Amino acid sequence: MAVFKREGSPYWFIEFTFKGQKVRQSSGTTKKREAEERERILRQEIKEQLLLGKVAEMSLGEAIDRYYDGVIVPKGNVGVAKRELYALNQLREGLGADTPIAKLSARVLADYKDSLLAEKKAPATVNRYLATIKAILNKAKDEWGTLAVVPTIKLLSLDNARYRWLTEDEERALLPACAPHLRDLVVFLMDTGARLREATLLTWTDVDLDRKPRAAVRFMETKSGKPRGVPLSTRVEEMLRRLRAECPDGESRVFLYRPVGRGGVGDDGTKRGKAIPFNNPFGTWDTARKRVGLEDVNLHDLRHTFASRLVMRGVPLLTVSKLLGHHSIQMTMRYAHLAPDAFDAAIDLLEGGQPRAEPVPAAAALAPFEDGTGDQIAGGAGDLAGDDLAAFEEGDEIGFEEPGASADVALG
Repeated sequence: MAVFKREGSPYWFIEFTFKGQKVRQSSGTTKKREAEERERILRQEIKEQLLLGKVAEMSLGEAIDRYYDGVIVPKGNVGVAKRELYALNQLREGLGADTPIAKLSARVLADYKDSLLAEKKAPATVNRYLATIKAILNKAKDEWGTLAVVPTIKLLSLDNARYRWLTEDEERALLPACAPHLRDLVVFLMDTGARLREATLLTWTDVDLDRKPRAAVRFMETKSGKPRGVPLSTRVEEMLRRLRAECPDGESRVFLYRPVGRGGVGDDGTKRGKAIPFNNPFGTWDTARKRVGLEDVNLHDLRHTFASRLVMRGVPLLTVSKLLGHHSIQMTMRYAHLAPDAFDAAIDLLEGGQPRAEPVPAAAALAPFEDGTGDQIAGGAGDLAGDDLAAFEEGDEIGFEEPGASADVALG
């Protein structure tokens, strides 16, 4: 059937095969006759483009270069450009720079997907590459006029609901097992909900220790290029004041470490070298988590720890969503089951009686947790106005592996 309706959708869909290529797309109309006419026009356009040579031939290498220069670079985000360039180069190598994009059929891309899985690439990594090639082909079809039809590209199903957070006992066991420079980073990640890259690229110009009522940081190096502000817990503020006092003159990065070598002595008596930016914590992190039997905890789970503790203390999901920089609150809904108290009062009202559950006061919900030792465990969250709480990204994040990076991939 050339036009059909999907269950739950009011729109008619077009589907047919032309020279072995399956064409499937929405007609954008709820009227069958209009959908059939659009299907006829689409068939004619594809026939003319393929048979009369109206589509200029373009190689994958040319398409990748144009996509990078015309789509990625104008975003003005160095971090995004670096990550995207890595993915683009993987496509260039895996599919062949000289391959005409018109030859990238559904079968070719399915074979490429299988080859990535055979190389033990993480499913999220595979999806990242497939989503990138699909974006390139869509540009070629819709804007560049160099592709007649975009082949069907099916992504892998992912278990995006997986998340892990540290309990207070696990935190108390983990922190002493961390090297001092790692401990500072771990506390920062737990109390701000920052992604690792946001933290490691943080500079002193984006730290406001004089802000009232709480000091705050702004994360500028985000995937979307949109900055996000987060107030600081007391222990993070005190830690940053210490790091600021210890920071060498002329150094802009916040998180540093001294590699083993000459030029100083560390807390353990080991000779240490000059302080340099702490870019890759995976090795020392792996050592620390194994020491205390937390092999199932990855660095991204510290972000889940921040979110989970806020929700369990009654912070509204919308506020948590803004602090995390989620584009959609749907990504934050994974934490909703942690806040049953938020629903008790609603059911009380449903029964027509007085609420038996008292809402958590905002001051209590946002206050850091005291563990009885004087240490504050969970991050505090104040209010920032305007763009300080701008969304972190557009759409769901799909991570991918880079050389020297952790194989742990998580969403949200």
